[in-house]
Amino acid sequence: MNNPKLNRDELLELKGLLAERMVDNMTTQELSEYVQDDLFKYFDKQDEHDFLEDARNYWDDGFDEIISEVKEIVVLANVLPLN
Repeated sequence: MNNPKLNRDELLELKGLLAERMVDNMTTQELSEYVQDDLFKYFDKQDEHDFLEDARNYWDDGFDEIISEVKEIVVLANVLPLN
């Protein structure tokens, strides 16, 4: 099957329409999982400084408490066996 010849504007319009239709057909759970996965990939590509700056800006005054929670989770994960 041959691909149609589309100019830049037509290709952008088709991309937008496909994105809109795919989102329309997702459940709330699927959409939530997709966004969470996309955000994780975005954060994972950031360097450590930029990521920590984004995290600090998001949690603001609660950032230090979140860091403590994360450290506790990692300690527990390393102590408790995965069954």
